[in-house]
Amino acid sequence: MKAFLVARVSTDDQKDALPAQSFRLTEYAKRRGYDYELTELRESAYKSDRLAFSLLVKRITSHDESGVVVFDKIDRYTRDSSSEEVRMLDGLRKAGKIELHFPSDNLFIHRDSPATDLLRLGMGVVVAQYYSDAISDNVRRRFEQKLRDGEWIGMAPFGYKNTILPNGKRWIEIDALNADIVRETYKLYASGTTSMKILAKKWRDEHGLRAGHSKIEQVLNNPFYYGEMRVKGKLYPHKYDAVVSRELFDQVKVVQQGYKVQPHRWGGLPYTFRGLIHCTECGCRITFEKKKRKYVYGHCTQSRFKHDFKYVSEELITKQVVELFRSIQIPQEAYNEVSEAMRAAHEDKKQMRTQTLATVETELAKYQNRIDKVYEDYLDEKITEDLYERKTEEYREKQKVLQYRRENIELVDDEYFATVSHLLKLARSAPRLFEKANIEQKRSLLKIVLSNFSLDGDQLRWKLKEPFKTMVLCSEMNSWLRRLDSNQWPFG
Repeated sequence: MKAFLVARVSTDDQKDALPAQSFRLTEYAKRRGYDYELTELRESAYKSDRLAFSLLVKRITSHDESGVVVFDKIDRYTRDSSSEEVRMLDGLRKAGKIELHFPSDNLFIHRDSPATDLLRLGMGVVVAQYYSDAISDNVRRRFEQKLRDGEWIGMAPFGYKNTILPNGKRWIEIDALNADIVRETYKLYASGTTSMKILAKKWRDEHGLRAGHSKIEQVLNNPFYYGEMRVKGKLYPHKYDAVVSRELFDQVKVVQQGYKVQPHRWGGLPYTFRGLIHCTECGCRITFEKKKRKYVYGHCTQSRFKHDFKYVSEELITKQVVELFRSIQIPQEAYNEVSEAMRAAHEDKKQMRTQTLATVETELAKYQNRIDKVYEDYLDEKITEDLYERKTEEYREKQKVLQYRRENIELVDDEYFATVSHLLKLARSAPRLFEKANIEQKRSLLKIVLSNFSLDGDQLRWKLKEPFKTMVLCSEMNSWLRRLDSNQWPFG
């Protein structure tokens, strides 16, 4: 009699169990004197996508003579009594073409098996199915608890890496190089001057990364970077370091929802003022092009209507910008005084910030305790699932507000001080920085200091942003430092 021996494991983690199963099955076949064929499978006995097992069943079905199908145990046979393969084998068993043997369970099923044996088989399948369901349920509960504890359960997003701490605990930490790429991507897109397509090209050309529009969009829409994990539409705060601030993430959202980069003909060409200047006559953009392969000139596109215009050299426009930058320079004495005052004020704020942070941390701990308590009540069946979900959502919303507040307290003051210091240094060295900068750096400087560029004939018009507008006013009035009266008190 032909025996089809089936050794099966569900996952690669169980593959070491295959040799033992195969040995028991072959020894059983030899004792019985069967002509046997051994098949080793690495696929679940529970899930429906079981291609190898389906092919084996078809081969057994096509076998002309009666035979025996041998599994080590019932749970190696199936954990789903409704599957097509089980119905086919059971049909062959009822027709007397095969017998089902389970040596380790001491169970042998054939056409004339008594009801007790069939019940044992059915119970074995039910128990195996329950075992799988219980494992699945426990895994789901464990994953849910991990999410509540702020732990990610999958591969780390781009900009992070999966690591193992010295104590053996799995962790996620920032991948410094890739995290810098993510920060740069957020800042560039939040500026409203760069599209996802351009950012994808930047990833490919400058960083050697395979990226398209969808990859950039995925990064920009992932809340993990500011401190929350999105799982099946729900957000859970995580305990890993943030790559970007919530404020920057929200700025990106505003740009995505309300602003689209307007394409223009010379968008890809290396001109300092491309796309920045409009014509005062008609409002059209000023486009730039080379003449004689050497000189760069700008002129109105006249897209709306025809009018008189001039070709204005890029050099002339640059000279006007450099003169403007000279007008915002801060005298060294004023720079020192303002910087020192900023530093002193910042130290005072640090003390208040420490006290406020302690209060916020206490509130966060309070709501976390409430979340843990309501979860225990849910497990103990003291409250309904609906109440558990509602209260958990309520407490998490309060935590989000507190975490956002904490983030602002931790970052905004430092960022504000760093930003002001940066602007002071920029104002002190603006002309030199602009003249030495490359094209992209020059464009960044222009966007930081100026807005609403327009060209009136050959004269460049603009609006100064704060605080540079005040700096120019102080320079014009020569009032950088307040004068002292006879008692050495400043007045005015």
